[in-house]
Amino acid sequence: MRCGNRRLLAAGILLILAAPLRAQDAPLPPPAREPLAPPAAVSLRLVPDPPAPGAPEPTVGDPVWATVRAFGPSGTYLLPASVLDAYAARPELALLGSERRDGQLRLRIAVFRPGDVVLPAVEARVATATGDTLPVAVLSDTFRIASVLAPGDTLLADIKPLWPSPGIPLWVWLAVAAAALALAAALWWWWRRRRTRAPVELPAAAADAYQVARGRIEALAAEPASPGAGIAAAAGIGDALRGYVADGWGVPARERTSFELLHALPEPLARERPALGGLLNDVDLAKFARVAPAPGRIPALAGRALDWLDGAEEARTPPAATSPEPREEVAS
Repeated sequence: MRCGNRRLLAAGILLILAAPLRAQDAPLPPPAREPLAPPAAVSLRLVPDPPAPGAPEPTVGDPVWATVRAFGPSGTYLLPASVLDAYAARPELALLGSERRDGQLRLRIAVFRPGDVVLPAVEARVATATGDTLPVAVLSDTFRIASVLAPGDTLLADIKPLWPSPGIPLWVWLAVAAAALALAAALWWWWRRRRTRAPVELPAAAADAYQVARGRIEALAAEPASPGAGIAAAAGIGDALRGYVADGWGVPARERTSFELLHALPEPLARERPALGGLLNDVDLAKFARVAPAPGRIPALAGRALDWLDGAEEARTPPAATSPEPREEVAS
């Protein structure tokens, strides 16, 4: 009996020592986890914002604001990107923008169906306090969209565009303007170069130009009766000189400034340039600055103009060289 009891005691001790070893070899059960909250525990609705007082009723294509209102247990958060992606794929509306106000997501949309419109439910996602994401259907309240059809019409017309037509880009207009300016500059340079290089061709009635200019200057040489008459007389003397240079020498003197005219004189008149510059300076002072000449200035100006005119005409028509008369042979 004692031997049997000892054996039973030893076997019990071995069983007790082997039990932890078997527990370590067996796979551990998964840790206990709270069950996921069912999607029905969270509800989402798209509610149109009330119109401003006095604002017209929105029509097809008008932008309207709507708020995504969420209801559910605390610790649950709406994922805004899922709402934007879901509504952006709907063909009956256009998603124009979004914003967060007072912890809520607001959408700016345009609806393209008239009447009492309830948008189809879309699927958004929410995050729970445990870090899980759940799909939740977003339901819609009624949007009242007025029709743009006139009474009796059957075709949809005059739908407002979501964005204005871009038209022609600004850079195209700038490029066209730059090209036009470059073309104008090239034409002006070509015209100036051609006019400068044009040969001086004296008109057939060059002698008449001298007589006309001299007659005009002599008629204006008298002392003017008033300051205004003095200004007019000085301007007339300058016009007579310019007319002589234009008609007698073929230089477009009427269209050029005094500075341009002095540098465009032909070579035979180069010596007369300083005298003509002084005359034109006095003429421009009276003609453009409206400074009345002092008493006695007009007769003196006319005298200087006649002297210059005579010298220019001599340079234009130099006297012909006379050949010596043939000598008679004397008979030896």
